[in-house]
Amino acid sequence: MSGGEDGWARLVKLLDEREIVLRTTGERLNYLAPTGAMDEEVTGLVRAHRERLLTTLTGAGAALAAAPAGAQQRRMHGSHAHSADPAVWNITQRITLRGPLEPERLTGALTALTERHESLRTRFLDTDLGVLQQVLANTPVELPVEDLRGLTPAGRAAALAEATDAEIRRPFDLAAPPLLRTRLLRPAEREWVLLLTVHHIAIDGWSLATVLDDLGALYRTGGPLPEEPGRMTDHACWERTVVNRAAITAAADHWAGVLRGAELSVDLPTDRPRPEQRSGHGETLGFRIPAAVAEAVGRYSAARSTTASAVLVAALARLFGSLSGAPQILLLLSNANRTRAADEKVVGLITSSMPILVPTGGDGGFAGLVDHAAEAIASAIDHTVTPFGLLLEPLRERGVHLPSSFPQILFAVQSTPPIVLDLPGLTAEVEDLPGPSARADCALNVTPDADGYAGLVEYDTDLFDRSTMLSWLDALVAGLAEQLEVPLG
Repeated sequence: MSGGEDGWARLVKLLDEREIVLRTTGERLNYLAPTGAMDEEVTGLVRAHRERLLTTLTGAGAALAAAPAGAQQRRMHGSHAHSADPAVWNITQRITLRGPLEPERLTGALTALTERHESLRTRFLDTDLGVLQQVLANTPVELPVEDLRGLTPAGRAAALAEATDAEIRRPFDLAAPPLLRTRLLRPAEREWVLLLTVHHIAIDGWSLATVLDDLGALYRTGGPLPEEPGRMTDHACWERTVVNRAAITAAADHWAGVLRGAELSVDLPTDRPRPEQRSGHGETLGFRIPAAVAEAVGRYSAARSTTASAVLVAALARLFGSLSGAPQILLLLSNANRTRAADEKVVGLITSSMPILVPTGGDGGFAGLVDHAAEAIASAIDHTVTPFGLLLEPLRERGVHLPSSFPQILFAVQSTPPIVLDLPGLTAEVEDLPGPSARADCALNVTPDADGYAGLVEYDTDLFDRSTMLSWLDALVAGLAEQLEVPLG
């Protein structure tokens, strides 16, 4: 029989085996399927279980729209569930505003923002049909002003620090949106602090720029914006049609050819023995690559017909090679992954990481390292459709020995649109607030600015002391300057 639990189990199995993607808009059930997949058996089972499919997809009618979660969202959902501290996935911005802010106008703009970008009001549930993203109806944002003007200067500073720390450390429930939280504090007559926190499953660095750009536009206009943004549900459905089993197999075969036989563990000198399992505890340090060195990076990369990323990756490989004695280094390089025009304004987690395997030395000197890095990056970009995170088990099955502490080294060179908030009559200072956590041995992020590169490193405090990390950052900048023949003052 097509009905009952046996029929439902058969339908779920066939949907998975045949890679049929279901989604809903209201009460309408749609599907994307390979040619021939929706045969008479599947069609009959869908018809018999239509109401249960709609109930599962929409959460018994709570969702306005539903679709499978994207590949990166599925991995993030699992990471959140298994994290010792799920707040590690919070993205918190402290925005200091100076001038005649209108709080009610800002509140309206924030409500319009969550209406515009579905990911901010989406919940994620693990169901018989896999991890789903369910878009809920918009609700007005509440933004009461927390007035600190009556406190002493020390009291205001303490209240701001306490509020900031609370936002950083408070985890989200992925089944209970919105996945955006806001607080507005007023430490002075013409000074305001907006704390904006979003879970990483709903946003990445690229879409953070879109969120702040749209927030400014909505505050200025007071009404809907003319252009419709892309939707994460659309991206996820498209992705499921291209990141299928055949694509995963092909990608795993490719990366196995690149990585098999290589020593992928980096034996960095630690201040304490490596624990069996990461605690997630970490700290963050800022550093700077001076303007003169950054300009030299640009000249050098242009001369070798490559990118600044290749030069910086080569410098990292050289540093970690000198620290560990390893002949090659595997790091994960962040990639915005916005190859389709339809995804340019999508707010959601699309960014992925590419494995880059580069030597740490050799007869070609630093120029040879840069060339190797450039080739590795170009090859990785050609194979980014399938997220590397989906390939870990297939690679192990193919004999690739990824370290138990994988990933060890993360690196990002920001190429996203600028993270700014433009409100009329106000100045806005946007500051990213990383939490006391670490996702890897160390994760480095550099962003070009007028003074060179602003850098940030997040490191595992189970392994490293602050003094160790400072010495490594100094060595990175000094080594880069030496190779590019730039004197440091």
